[in-house]
Amino acid sequence: MATQVFNETQNYRGTWVMYLILMTELPMLVLVTIILFNSKTDNNEIFLHLGLVLLIMSGAFLLLMNIQLQTRIDHKGVHYRFIPFLNKWRIIPKENIQSINLITFSPISDYGGWGMKGNRTTKAYSIIGDQGILIDVGGKKKIMLGTKKTAELQSFLENWMED
Repeated sequence: MATQVFNETQNYRGTWVMYLILMTELPMLVLVTIILFNSKTDNNEIFLHLGLVLLIMSGAFLLLMNIQLQTRIDHKGVHYRFIPFLNKWRIIPKENIQSINLITFSPISDYGGWGMKGNRTTKAYSIIGDQGILIDVGGKKKIMLGTKKTAELQSFLENWMED
């Protein structure tokens, strides 16, 4: 049983967040283009401004599409990273874990939304959804990691703490 490993990678690709961003950015780009071409400015300035707007929108979209929450649970403990903000794996050794529970949470009211959130006592990492694992590491410190694989994680955790 000690060789069992749970892996999960979450990102925004293919989710409603991606489509919401596209549905707001594309009309805005069309609107900016219409406004710029109807203004009485030089064509070079129009293309410069349009290029700048397109660059900013593309950069923001690419950043959001490259955000990933990676979780790995093995015999050593719980490993996680939140790319591109936490590129190195953070490890919670198994012996430091006082309790680990699957929870349903309200992203906005409990943690202030999705993403990397936290205060002195609780750190939360979530991409999308309202399911996660709450890890109590003692000293009033807790870490919440979002998950989309609740059923698989539940069966994994039942045996994992006993090993």
